[in-house]
Amino acid sequence: MAYFEQRKTGWMAQVRLRGMPAISQTFDLKADAEAWAREIERELQRGNIDALRQDAQRVTMAAVIDSYLSGPVAAMRSAKDMKARLGRVREHFGAYALANVRGPSISAWRDHLIGEGLAPQTVVHHINVLSALFGFVEKDLGIALPAGNPCRSVRKPALGKARDRRLRPGEFDCLMRAAAQSRSVGLANVIALSVETSMRLGETLSLEWSRIDLVKRTAHLVDTKNGESRTVALSSKALSALQSLPRRLDGRVFGWHSKDSFEKTWTRCKARALAAYQADSAASGIKPNPAFLADLRFHDLRHEATSRLFEKGLGIMEVASMTGHKSLSMLKRYTHIEAEKLALKLR
Repeated sequence: MAYFEQRKTGWMAQVRLRGMPAISQTFDLKADAEAWAREIERELQRGNIDALRQDAQRVTMAAVIDSYLSGPVAAMRSAKDMKARLGRVREHFGAYALANVRGPSISAWRDHLIGEGLAPQTVVHHINVLSALFGFVEKDLGIALPAGNPCRSVRKPALGKARDRRLRPGEFDCLMRAAAQSRSVGLANVIALSVETSMRLGETLSLEWSRIDLVKRTAHLVDTKNGESRTVALSSKALSALQSLPRRLDGRVFGWHSKDSFEKTWTRCKARALAAYQADSAASGIKPNPAFLADLRFHDLRHEATSRLFEKGLGIMEVASMTGHKSLSMLKRYTHIEAEKLALKLR
């Protein structure tokens, strides 16, 4: 039942239902108050009791993020990345009531992130995190959103062409020589393992001796990006890279505790490798290739390793067991087999 009253602040509309607390809202015009009351009554006739509770109008995004962080996120292996992305969500939407976060405001946030210089894929990750947050609101908290998950109506930025960077002739040797000159113990071993196993950097840095079987030539990974553990086979070169390492007292294979600290070491290694290459070119009277190491990222070594696995004749499922990819479409982004090597097979 709807009740209306004119007050100094405007027209107050109140809807009551037996056994539930009454809800009210004030409008400048009586017509708006009546329209709102009719909408609430229609929802009640459909059996939507949540319309009377109006949790979506009362609960803030910040409160929901706190619940999400202390609940599902705390159990995730990728909690660090989730927390960082949820931090951006809180920064922009924290003071909003759930019902006030709509598609247009999310689209504006998307454009804001792109304006900050975030890559399209990174922006997609942020939108996906926000969508997962709304899923938590509906399923775990039982709060009905006025128009459902608003992220469903948001256009995601177009992704650029997937990177297909592979090692150019001489780059690997230069990197290994530069790594051998580094004061950081294990740098050359990390590079060798990445090219031989296709492990991600975080997976390599988190290796522990207790999960490596040098006899069976396997390494068990428990801290992976997709949250699932897997066991990676070790080639002879990968095995040699591990066996040449000194044993640490803490049981870890490598001393780097974060990807950020390793990236600084990697950047210095690339600079030394490039300087050595340019010096060798000058001494030989050969014009250096300006593209040598210019755009190489450490993650490209995973792409190189995955391509080499296919070139060795491994099947799709065998490669997937090494890389940890869940679908062929994801695996194809990293698979870039050299046409020259394919041509030899077609003879």
